[in-house]
Amino acid sequence: MMQCSPVKVAFLPRARFARLYYLHRQFLSGVYPNVPRLAREMEVQPRTVERDIEYMRDRLGAPITYCHKRKGYYYENTGFQLPPLRLTEGELVALFLGQKLLAQCAGTPLEEPVRSAMEKVVTLLPEGVTVDPEVLDQSISFDMEPLRGDEQLVARVYSHLAAAVETRHTVWISYYSATRDEINERHVDPYHLRYYRGAWYLIAFCHWRQAIRIFALDRIRSITETDRTFTYQPGFSLADFLGTAFGIEMGDEPHEVSIRFSRHQSRWVRERQWHPTQRLEPQPDGSLILHMTVSGLGEVKRWVLGFGSHAEVLTPESLRQEIIRELIGVTEQYKSGK
Repeated sequence: MMQCSPVKVAFLPRARFARLYYLHRQFLSGVYPNVPRLAREMEVQPRTVERDIEYMRDRLGAPITYCHKRKGYYYENTGFQLPPLRLTEGELVALFLGQKLLAQCAGTPLEEPVRSAMEKVVTLLPEGVTVDPEVLDQSISFDMEPLRGDEQLVARVYSHLAAAVETRHTVWISYYSATRDEINERHVDPYHLRYYRGAWYLIAFCHWRQAIRIFALDRIRSITETDRTFTYQPGFSLADFLGTAFGIEMGDEPHEVSIRFSRHQSRWVRERQWHPTQRLEPQPDGSLILHMTVSGLGEVKRWVLGFGSHAEVLTPESLRQEIIRELIGVTEQYKSGK
């Protein structure tokens, strides 16, 4: 399935292999690098470079020669090659999955970071390493939801916001609100970018609402950077803010939610961590009650409905009534045949 040439030198640390391949390319390039320069470029101590050169000479037989006229090192025999770096089968699979991830991220804000990481890895690989993608596709697969919205627009907005988050600069945005079906403009202080189920979201302090809000990047119609800097709101904690969210939705206040799951579903529900605050209460009949504190109920409602008759909201009463109305509406729709 996968092939690579055996390594003649066993158990070399990966970091040293990276340095040796870098030195190898430098000695072949004809630039005559010296120890101080190589130490700066690789961000290591000069003695580390000297030990690497000694290792290449003594253990690998590298024809490294010092040119007093050029004050640097070179290969006396340019035909010399380092032994290839051996990758385990697991590492080759990881590399293959990384390439698939890059293909999945094409056109999204993640494309460049993933591409950069992959290029750095590939520079260390010997030419003989091969992976048969068709064979691996039969054994391994993973799913990444397509990016929601126009990919190029989201990528541009993401780029502006990422810079603003880092430098803590306020931005002016034109934002489409799906719930009100209207576009509004406002200043926001970008705190954090979060990817969730195929969409990018911005957590920011909204100057218009005077509160922290979540904005979908694909609904930002335009963005303008300002020269105004900001500081976080007093007492704000990103961990606390995200810790009360069920998914990405936030509400104005926390709600104590209790949901009873049937015996049939309880085994599956207890296998996952659905929320940081969750508490499971097994029942004598095999059912299970899930307790959690969340700040938004919309996503909880949609989640519970997905379990059909196997889930029942016990509290809060407002959520219970919301689901009752939803189920009555669905029943009437099916009865009418429309």
